[in-house]
Amino acid sequence: MKKLFILLAAVTLTAMSANVFAQVSTGTNPAPGATHSYFITPGNAANTLAWSVTKGDLTTDVTGTDAVISAASAATTDITWAAGLTVGDWYYVHILETDGTCTNEKVLPVQITASPFYLTLAAANATQCYDEAVTVSLADPSTPNYNHGNTTIIFTVTPTGLSGSYTGYTFSLADLDVPTGFNATAVFSANASESAGTVTVTDNAVVTITYTVVNANVYTNTSTADAQDYTATATISNGKTINGVSDNGTSAHEDGTAVSRPNTSGIGTN
Repeated sequence: MKKLFILLAAVTLTAMSANVFAQVSTGTNPAPGATHSYFITPGNAANTLAWSVTKGDLTTDVTGTDAVISAASAATTDITWAAGLTVGDWYYVHILETDGTCTNEKVLPVQITASPFYLTLAAANATQCYDEAVTVSLADPSTPNYNHGNTTIIFTVTPTGLSGSYTGYTFSLADLDVPTGFNATAVFSANASESAGTVTVTDNAVVTITYTVVNANVYTNTSTADAQDYTATATISNGKTINGVSDNGTSAHEDGTAVSRPNTSGIGTN
């Protein structure tokens, strides 16, 4: 009997956890900040409809605060759940249909879930060389100059926990962190574009960011052997799905690629 009780308790706890930590945000398990569509088929198209949302005891109306209803008298409406809601709290979506003086009401229980949406950022290579060989030229007959040229550096942004009912997401992209004298230009995969530091993705797929980093510095024999070496670090933050679910990662995501050549010393002689 004791074993049966423990088993039932474990099953109940698992079921509750599955609701609170759902795999995607849904209308019955929305994440804070999420917008979802709710709909009914009225008994008569001419009847009056009224949507509302309550919390806890079915009587505490939180419409307009915890939940914003886009079309309160339509058969289909969007409800946006406030970003500051507490995971695990219960809410109730009400629809009241009125035919003259006769009414009918239906209620949908809703439990707030933790955001299932995560972004990850990964460099294609932890280390790599420049794209081309070093170019040597003469500033004057006694001074060789060394130009190390460009490096192509690739990062990917991968989303998980996106709902199949909504397509697209956004994130903030900081300028690539490179040393003084280096310039970086980004090109995005066909599913993404950038404006004022915000990247907008048109589908739920991985985004590829390809940087061309130009080393505009000129080196001489007086430069240190590792002067041309550098690390390029990319940083993303503020991920959000098209229907308002925020990235559950609590901080910015970053990764980097270390670019180097063999640290050859200057030529010595006797």
